Amino acid sequence: MEVEKLNKFNEWWTTKKVKPILLKPYKRLLFFKIQNYMKNRQILLIMGLRRVGKTTLMYQLIQQLLDKEIKSIKIIYFSFDEEIVEFDDLIKTYEEKVLLKKIENEKIYVFLDEIQKCKNWQNKIKIYYDLYPNIKFIISGSASVQINKKAKESLAGRIFDFLLEPLTFKEFLEWKNVKVDIKKLELFQRKIKPLFYDYLRKGGFPEIVDEEDDEKVKNYVKNNVIERIIYRDLPEEFGIRDHELLKTLIEMIATQPGMIVNYDALSRNLKKNKKTIINYFFYLEYAMLIKIIANYRKGFLVSSRKMRKVYIANTAISFVLAESFYSSSFLEKIAENFAVIETNAKNYYRNKYEVDIILKSGKKIIPIEVKYGKIELNSTLKFLSEFNLKRAIILTKEVFDKKTVNKRKILLIPLWAFSLTKEKYIKKDL
Repeated sequence: MEVEKLNKFNEWWTTKKVKPILLKPYKRLLFFKIQNYMKNRQILLIMGLRRVGKTTLMYQLIQQLLDKEIKSIKIIYFSFDEEIVEFDDLIKTYEEKVLLKKIENEKIYVFLDEIQKCKNWQNKIKIYYDLYPNIKFIISGSASVQINKKAKESLAGRIFDFLLEPLTFKEFLEWKNVKVDIKKLELFQRKIKPLFYDYLRKGGFPEIVDEEDDEKVKNYVKNNVIERIIYRDLPEEFGIRDHELLKTLIEMIATQPGMIVNYDALSRNLKKNKKTIINYFFYLEYAMLIKIIANYRKGFLVSSRKMRKVYIANTAISFVLAESFYSSSFLEKIAENFAVIETNAKNYYRNKYEVDIILKSGKKIIPIEVKYGKIELNSTLKFLSEFNLKRAIILTKEVFDKKTVNKRKILLIPLWAFSLTKEKYIKKDL
């Protein structure tokens, strides 16, 4: 491996600092959390969808080390998204051409970006981790299912994993320097609602927070997220050839968020093998483009495998692929989709009637309904009665209210306001 491939990624070896343009002024909450683990020996794995800021976070961590007067030559960064090289060649070149010492004798910080693109990465890192205690690995990946599986199988006890999600609505407001008094949310509705819709169309991607041109926002998400994953990431990882099927499925989900997954019907309608359809759903979930939730069943140890619902993993994708994004009916679907993302829901309920989200922790359950149009309580009250529960939440477009029906309490709160205060309400009931 040529040493120039390393030099281009590690300018701080000579400048002693990371380029300001790579750092960005805003630090995510995860930055401060990971700081507490930098002294631990364990590998740190940062996972997240493309363009949510994993690379920026790595550069900020590198600059933090430089600020603490760690020698710049002992910090190495490499992106497998830009160059595909053998892991052993990478370490050997660094050791022989840069460090000029045996790597086992030095405290080294190794940052590896998009690690899933490095063949057999988990076993390679395991060898170095076990042989050389002085090496601290900080790695990132733009996939969830498989990278986490490989990490847990091969690196059990050796790794801490972190999920870097898109900006929360709270972070989005902080980024824009908009302050809200959490205790007086109703007073801010007129000001905050337009910003919330702006947030939904941008999906919390940091690089487009301040972009006002709709076409530029769409092109950014389309080119840097959707097409990058469909035409490059997934084909490289799984050898996929039918790009159009991937594109068709993601467009279908983006325009019909919350659709019931029926593999037989999809196979017939798309004239594709059922197994292929199932595999492609796995690929999209692996790439963090979709989210699947299950139908909750009373008394079952596991949720029903039938009647699963699928949502888009980021509302900006729907903004790109759905022409009717701003229509009232579609906005209701987007609101439900966002609520599923925001609550990290695993279940909904459907049995003669339907409840959008079921959150469960141990024996505690809380039902959540999304009502962006007409507000009805029937399904919520039926669920509360059937499961003998006392509390529920209804996420509205703009209504703040509290209702008590047969000693059962229902909180009505706008979705945007819930997003800013969800920990308060979810922790209270779970």
